[in-house]
Amino acid sequence: MTETIIAAIIGAAISLITTMLTLSVTASIEKIKVQAERQQRKEDAKREKLTDIYTELVSIINSYPKESPNNALETIEYPPHYSMESFDSIVDILNYQIDDYKRLLENKSISTEAKNHNKTQIWEREYVIEQVLKIKEDYCNARDAYKTFCKTKKMVLDLYAGQAVKNNIVEFEVLIHNVFISGHTLKDVYDPRYNKIEVIRREIIDSMRNDIGLY
Repeated sequence: MTETIIAAIIGAAISLITTMLTLSVTASIEKIKVQAERQQRKEDAKREKLTDIYTELVSIINSYPKESPNNALETIEYPPHYSMESFDSIVDILNYQIDDYKRLLENKSISTEAKNHNKTQIWEREYVIEQVLKIKEDYCNARDAYKTFCKTKKMVLDLYAGQAVKNNIVEFEVLIHNVFISGHTLKDVYDPRYNKIEVIRREIIDSMRNDIGLY
């Protein structure tokens, strides 16, 4: 009789423990599920907020020129130095230089070698002027678009964007300032693997894709 009672008690205890463990595991699973759903809703809301903003920002960033006017200017002899968005001043100086070379060509005693040299200098400057004006157009359009973006969308970006995205955007802003305001010349400008503007563009896009879960 005693053995039967003990067995019943043990059975009941085992059943109780099993029930408690089952409830605990179920509660843990439910908690994990709730947390996962909450995290998913959070990520979905973030993606909804940022996808269009990121798309617009990438379009603006990609519209910036990938070279400095100084990269174009370094291809000629005695070039002026660009800085502080001085596109028009640079074009004026190049035109003055072209006029000087044209006056030299008017000299009837000029040698054939000197004549060819001066004609080359004129052609090179005319070509550089075209490059500088194209860089100016692309830069000014991108700069104005970015200013508008910052006025209208920057708050949402600051609230929802991941830290890696923010860091890369700051790095891009510094680089653009260095190139188009301070007048730094980019190295390896025609190699997308090393051109700093091309590199930071890719890093921004990669961090954005990672931030909204596209990887």
